[in-house]
Amino acid sequence: MSTPREPLPDSIIQLLSALRSRIRRYVIIEGIAAIVIWLGIVYWVGLGIDYLPVTFGASEMPVEARGVLLAIGGIGTLWIAIQLIFRRLAVSMPNRSLALLIERRFPQFGESLLTTVEAAESENVADAYEQEMLAKTRHDALAALPEAKLTDLFDPTPLWRKGTAAVAALLSVALFALIAFPAFQTWMSRLALSEATWPRLARIEVVGLEILQRNEAGGQEGSTTVVIPFTDKTVKIARGSSVRLLVAADSSASYTPRYCTLVYRTGDGISDSVRMQRVGSASEEGKLPFVFDRKPLTGMTTSLAFDVIGYDHKLSDYRIEVVDRPFITSSEVDAVLPEYTGLLPRKEVVSGATQLPVGSQVTLNMTTSKPVVSATLFDLSTQESQELTFDPPVTTITQQYASISRDLPLEVSLHDIDGVTNEIPYRLKIAAVPDSPPAVEMRPVGIGSAITQNAQIRLEGRIQDDFGVARSWVEIQVIGGAKMELPITTNAEGAFTTIIDLKNQQTPDGILRVIPDDKLTIAIFAQDKCDLDGEGNIGTADRLQLDVVTADKLLSLLEGRELDLRRRFEQIRDETMRLREEFARIQIDAKRFALGADKFAASETTPERGGEPQDPQELFRKALDLQRLRIQRAMQASKKADGELVGIRVGFEEIRVELTSNRMDTPARKERLEKMIIEPIAKLSNPMHAQLQSTTQQLEALYEQPEPFMPVVEVALEQTDAIILEMERILEKMFDLENFNELMEKMRQLIDAQTDLREETEDLRKKQILDLLK
Repeated sequence: MSTPREPLPDSIIQLLSALRSRIRRYVIIEGIAAIVIWLGIVYWVGLGIDYLPVTFGASEMPVEARGVLLAIGGIGTLWIAIQLIFRRLAVSMPNRSLALLIERRFPQFGESLLTTVEAAESENVADAYEQEMLAKTRHDALAALPEAKLTDLFDPTPLWRKGTAAVAALLSVALFALIAFPAFQTWMSRLALSEATWPRLARIEVVGLEILQRNEAGGQEGSTTVVIPFTDKTVKIARGSSVRLLVAADSSASYTPRYCTLVYRTGDGISDSVRMQRVGSASEEGKLPFVFDRKPLTGMTTSLAFDVIGYDHKLSDYRIEVVDRPFITSSEVDAVLPEYTGLLPRKEVVSGATQLPVGSQVTLNMTTSKPVVSATLFDLSTQESQELTFDPPVTTITQQYASISRDLPLEVSLHDIDGVTNEIPYRLKIAAVPDSPPAVEMRPVGIGSAITQNAQIRLEGRIQDDFGVARSWVEIQVIGGAKMELPITTNAEGAFTTIIDLKNQQTPDGILRVIPDDKLTIAIFAQDKCDLDGEGNIGTADRLQLDVVTADKLLSLLEGRELDLRRRFEQIRDETMRLREEFARIQIDAKRFALGADKFAASETTPERGGEPQDPQELFRKALDLQRLRIQRAMQASKKADGELVGIRVGFEEIRVELTSNRMDTPARKERLEKMIIEPIAKLSNPMHAQLQSTTQQLEALYEQPEPFMPVVEVALEQTDAIILEMERILEKMFDLENFNELMEKMRQLIDAQTDLREETEDLRKKQILDLLK
């Protein structure tokens, strides 16, 4: 009959459980050792990657790279834990597999241990025979059980190797911490992603850029050297500048570099490295200077990024940015002009010719090419500077001047948001134009330098001012005597005409009284509307000084002028007669030209013995050229006589007007002057001389054509004869006038003699009466 199977003995169960525990412990220890080894490798490799470049002057790993290193270490640790620990621990270890493992290592069991385990775990019911066999097998397994040593199942070599490596990794880190604790601390801090850096043997610093700046502001000349420090590893300079890079090494550091290396990258893709040489010795602060001022730091047109390496110390990510200089793109003024000008406010662009009246209120507006934070306005006249600051930066600079009283020459220096200044100050000038006195022009009409006490003085002229005239007047004064002012009225163009009647001033109510032998001065004055100094500017013309004479004296002076005019007229008559002779010669030569070149040459020359005769054609051509020259001279003589006749006519007209102005124009005098002299002289000029000049032009056009030329020269002779005849008639009238004047002069002498005789008679009578009284 069948019976249930017997359970597995406790001793076997204990053996199998112990084996299972040992396997798991082995796996855990081996996995932990592998993790320690991996972390040690990551630690030392990371340390080498981070520190070894520093010894060559490179930089440490950035935070990002260290983060990647930590990520690699973490990922590797997790992978090892999963692969060597968690996956292996998750593997099932049943009793049968453990029994089989023991059977393979200890053959003395003879599969009794495996059979016992399988029988105990089997669910089938065993019969009696089988029970007996299983009991015998169980007995054999229990008999061999003391011989099974679990330690023999494990190979300790891999575990010892990994354990030794793990211990070595831990010991190396511990020794590193013990021997070089600052470095250990630095590396641990850097593994914690801090900004701590490895200590260097050398220490360098970027001092700044040395730049040469021109100094033209303030009327000064020359240049100054300025050191510009880096801000946030960046400095901005003007395009085209040449700079010198200044680097200093700390002489108190563990190592002093012999040179520094500049590694640069330009904005146009050029990269290179150059050496910076040490200059001089250490300063009082223990700084050794290194400089570099060659390409690409000369005439910079593009931005530049650079690093500086001094032995094991590297300064990275410095940048020189090239920016444009600020400059003034436009400037204009808003001007409120003085009230007296009567002009509206105006706006105009500032140029070399910018002029404003004195007293204008000026607002100067300047537009810059980029925002500026400050500006310096230097007044070249007063040598004073004015600083303007702007917060926030502006692109329009505004400066007000309440009232300009002088020229305003300015130099404007700009300082922009990039810390760059304009190399050459912007110069502008606003000229303050003082108000000029009115311009006065005056001329007397109808009078000469001498007048009578009954004269009418006519003055004509023009008064002009930029902004209008407030008032104008004429001032008449007897030298050493009374003075009188009369207002003057001008038209829209400023022209005026005023008449001063001296006769009206001879009445008892008259202000100004003149007598012969007085000297009279006349001046025109005009005052403008400029009220800046309280009163307007006064302008005047040249003073007119006149001699007051008797009527007889004035007539004598005018007669002398008539005599001079007659003599000039006689000279013109004589010149006209010579002109007639010139036309006669032209006529004679024209008749000879009509014979032809050969006959003309035969009549002109006689070949000398042994000589060669002249070419008839050449001789004829020369004679024609001379004829043309005579015609041209005749034309000039006619024009000259015409112009002088106009002058003589004007002279007689002035005499006639002076007679009228001085109230001495009797009908007889007026008739003689106008009808007998002035009008005939005007006729001589036009049409007589005008016709002669027209005829002479025809002669010049026809001088090479004898047939049409002859009639024209006849006309010229007739016209000249007519002019001479008319001049003789006029001269005769002039002589008649002179005789009349001489007669009048004799009459004046008789009157004067009679007056003197009367005065002597009166004096004699007075004397006789006094003698009788005595």
